Amino acid sequence: MAAAPRLEHMLTLEEFLQRPEIDGSPVQEFIDGRIAYKAIPQLRHALVTIRMCRAFDAFAEPRGIGESFPELRCNYLGRSIVPDVVFLLDEHIEYDENDELTDRVDYPPDIHVEIVSPGQSLKVCREKLLHSASHGCSLGLFIDPERKFVEVYRPGVEVEQLPADGAILGDPVLPGFRLEVSEVFGWLKRRRSS
Repeated sequence: MAAAPRLEHMLTLEEFLQRPEIDGSPVQEFIDGRIAYKAIPQLRHALVTIRMCRAFDAFAEPRGIGESFPELRCNYLGRSIVPDVVFLLDEHIEYDENDELTDRVDYPPDIHVEIVSPGQSLKVCREKLLHSASHGCSLGLFIDPERKFVEVYRPGVEVEQLPADGAILGDPVLPGFRLEVSEVFGWLKRRRSS
């Protein structure tokens, strides 16, 4: 992973967001006045990202609850992070005067998912989830495809590591949503033809 660039002075969030290279590759995040680079997603990471979005949307869209977004930049409390999956309730999705989606999200996600890529810091992922859960995000998920574990982050409660036979529950954002941990890691197995 590339080192963060040296800065002459501490940037503000607005100065960071005005930098043209923030949407380049690798993706840059802004945490506690410093620029950090996101790990380049690998195959397992990409597949879990896509499938998590599909699982959330399959539940939420028919109910008109909200929508999921992969790699969506969220700017709040002096930070600019790019969670692997963001779910936003309909009432938190902003539109302009022409009823078109706005591009900036200046608030925490309703659901924040971090999926570990090889070589990525577990500590950094966990810290981002703790920060989100402490500042307005109702549900955080930390998924490690290599070590096969899922942690759940909720405001005001201890982090919960789900057992292998456990399930991800969507409360309070997606009441009634349930996704088995075994199904998440089953996505990584070879598909069998019927």
